[in-house]
Amino acid sequence: MKHDATLGESPADGRARVRSSRLPALLAALGAALVLAACGGGDGASSSPPPTDPEPPTNPEPPITVTGKVKGKVINGQTGEAIQNARLSNGSASAMSNAQGEFELAGVAPASRTVIRVNATGYGEGLPTAAVVADQTTDIATVELHPVDVTGGGDAATAITVTAPNTPASVSLPANGLVRPNGSPATGPVSVALSAVNPALNVNAMPGQYLVSTSGGGTGVMESWGAINVTLQNAAGERLNLAPGKTATIRIPVATRSASNPATIPLFYFDEATGFWKQEGSATLAGSGADQYYEGTVSHFTYWNADQLMNTIYVNGCVADDAGASSLANILVTSDGIDYSSSSSVRTDAQGKFRIAMKKDGKATLFAQQGVKLSNTVSVGPFAADTTLAECLSLTTLTDAISIKLTWGAKPVDVDSHLFAPDGTEIYYGSKGSLGTDPFANLDVDDTTGFGPEVVTIRKLMVGTYTYALKNYSGTYDPGMTRSPVRVELNNKGTISVFGPTAGEVAGSTNWWTVFKLTVDASCRVTVNRVGAWSSTEPAPAAVTRRYCTAP
Repeated sequence: MKHDATLGESPADGRARVRSSRLPALLAALGAALVLAACGGGDGASSSPPPTDPEPPTNPEPPITVTGKVKGKVINGQTGEAIQNARLSNGSASAMSNAQGEFELAGVAPASRTVIRVNATGYGEGLPTAAVVADQTTDIATVELHPVDVTGGGDAATAITVTAPNTPASVSLPANGLVRPNGSPATGPVSVALSAVNPALNVNAMPGQYLVSTSGGGTGVMESWGAINVTLQNAAGERLNLAPGKTATIRIPVATRSASNPATIPLFYFDEATGFWKQEGSATLAGSGADQYYEGTVSHFTYWNADQLMNTIYVNGCVADDAGASSLANILVTSDGIDYSSSSSVRTDAQGKFRIAMKKDGKATLFAQQGVKLSNTVSVGPFAADTTLAECLSLTTLTDAISIKLTWGAKPVDVDSHLFAPDGTEIYYGSKGSLGTDPFANLDVDDTTGFGPEVVTIRKLMVGTYTYALKNYSGTYDPGMTRSPVRVELNNKGTISVFGPTAGEVAGSTNWWTVFKLTVDASCRVTVNRVGAWSSTEPAPAAVTRRYCTAP
């Protein structure tokens, strides 16, 4: 409340002038002023009514920040084993993986393409991307980390060169050429972790899904001939990088499914701020045979890739379920190059249709997945122009589908997948099976020219034990399956397991490798048992009466 009252003040000291002749009036004014102060009034000179809105608090509450979560599992990309205590971060958000490799990273700002940094002792850095939505959890499934090829180092004041064993991958750093995160010069010991990436063996080992940010502001798809990752640290564990104006020389081992290698090739780096690749500089082909590499200079460190923008065409298709429904929206469709090293992914529209990029005149596989539901895998191409497929990918209505993907190097030229069902049925190139009838298992894609992929799908599970084995059909051991190396990826109802060669291959005598067994109970629960046994003859598992499981 406010009142008409004025309290005179001295210009000099701000105290009221008190004269005996005016004492009663001044006392009355003083009383009014005290009332004003008690009521929270204004300056004592205004007679306007009080405002209706309350005054803002002195210390207002901070605005509520809406964030999302990212969850997944961190595994060894060569063996499939869970990685415990992997460190995941994005901005101020951080988390650690548990004993099963699982993690949940909370407090991530919403964005259509967010990069998550993943580090674990002895492994190269992982940089998966995720679409983060406020108040929701994004499942990025499996994050694959690959063991560091070599850890070297030296003093920051001297030139440092680190080369990986049994590969031409290397990095050469200039003397006095590194800086700390705050920009000050790096001094003292420097640790250098170097990892080579082989997209020919595992197309998903590369961060960023092969998406390129082009100079015109758009996006494109790139084809890779190999990549490396270099991580630099000082004794305090701080990340180091090249100082402004300094450059380093890198060598990227050639690793591609392509039949030819260009003499020069653009270099692309992974932009951790945007999650896209960007072109910067070029590299020159050198070396010979299996030791070919691309050499170039770089001005900073993250993942560096020897790539070129892919000459693309588009494949139009659809996804239907095995009951005939074709309007399956938001289904993830992925391509994997057969005679080139790249991958693309899109989601179906409201009508179940998709349009996906692949290399012009190239061959690729197509595959669809929705959570635990898997489609068959088909081989498509080569196409010289945009093409529409005659048949839809068939996504199972069941929730117990399993997919097995085999990849390997250029040699042996022919490695074969063999799946032995519980009833004794053998699925291989000579008897590919069927997804629509018994045994509800099929060799979807067969490869006889190196690299793969070769894919087996199980649509309906039998009760009993499946055995999966590989045969070195070529019978060559220069290299054999171990040094090629072979790689098997099991997609068990959406859970990924990876299998790499175990010790024991003997040139000329062990051309069979039993990889794993799957034990299925009557309720469709699956137990995965690693085997990893080498032999000179194919496995001979005992057969049981054919009976299919029923999920509860």
